[in-house]
Amino acid sequence: MNNLDYKDFEKNDIHVLKQAQFIASMNVTFYLIISLAKIIIGNVAKSTALKADGYNGATDTLAYLIIIMGIAFAKRPKNQEHRFGYAKAETISTLITSILIIETSFWVIWKGTINWISNSSTRPDSLAAIVGISCGIMTFIVFLLNKYFAQKIHSKPLLTSSNDQKWDGITAILTGLAIVLSDLGFPWLDKLTAIVIGLLMLRTGLFILNSSAFKLIDGFSNESLSQVKLELAKFPQVERIVKINGREYENDIYISAIVKVDSGLTVSDTMRLTKTIQNYLQRRCGIFELDIQYVA
Repeated sequence: MNNLDYKDFEKNDIHVLKQAQFIASMNVTFYLIISLAKIIIGNVAKSTALKADGYNGATDTLAYLIIIMGIAFAKRPKNQEHRFGYAKAETISTLITSILIIETSFWVIWKGTINWISNSSTRPDSLAAIVGISCGIMTFIVFLLNKYFAQKIHSKPLLTSSNDQKWDGITAILTGLAIVLSDLGFPWLDKLTAIVIGLLMLRTGLFILNSSAFKLIDGFSNESLSQVKLELAKFPQVERIVKINGREYENDIYISAIVKVDSGLTVSDTMRLTKTIQNYLQRRCGIFELDIQYVA
C-alpha cells in the first residue's frame, strides 16, 4: 500500500466497495442460472440430491443479494450519528446470509430424510449426473476467479462467499457422481447425498454465523492486536504501550491506544509522531483509523 492521506484512503475504500458490489452482482446471475437448472432438471430426472444442491445454490443467490444490499448501505458517508460510517452493514448482511443458509439446510436435511424413510426405489436419470458435474466444474472455476478478485480488493464478505463457492463446486461434482452410482443400482445413495448436502450447508452457515457475530460484538483477534503492538513498539519515542484496543468493520480496522512517551516531547512533536505512526500502520497493518493518546 502506498503512503496515502486519510481522505485518499477512504476514497480507495469506497472504490473497493463498488468493485465488490459489481462482482457480487455477477455471482447472483451465475447462481440464479445454475440453481434453476439444478432444480428443474432435478425434478425432471427425479433426483433428490440434485434438487437439494439446487436449493443450496438458490440460498447462495439470495445470500449474494443480501451482501449487495449490505455493501450498498456500507458506501453511505459518515455523519454525526454514525461517526465510524456504515461499514458494519456488510457484517450484518453476512450474518443474515448465515441464518438463511442454516434455515435452508434444515429444510434440505428434512426432505432428504423423508425421502430416505419412504424407501423409494426410483432411480434418478443420468441427465441429473451430467448437469450436477457440469455445474460443479463451472462453480469451481467461478470460485477461483472470485477468490482472486476478493484477495485483490481485500473484500472479506466476498472472500467468505468464495470459500463457500469452493465447497459448492466440490459438492456439485460429488452429487453428480452419487447420482451415477444411484442410477447403477443404489437409489438410496441419491437420498443420502441430499442429507449430506444439508449437513454441509449447516456447517457452512454456523461457521459464517460465528465469524459475523464475533465482529458485530467488536471482537478482535489477539494475533492481530499483538502485531499492531509490535509495530507500534518499534518507534523509539514510545516508551511503553499502556493500553490498546482494536475493532474491525469488514475491511476497516480501528485502533485506539494510550502510550507513554518522554515528558520532553512538545505538542508539535506528538502531532508529527501521530501522523508518522498513522501512515506506518496503514502500510504495515492496513489500519484505517488510529486514535492515539500520550501520557508522560
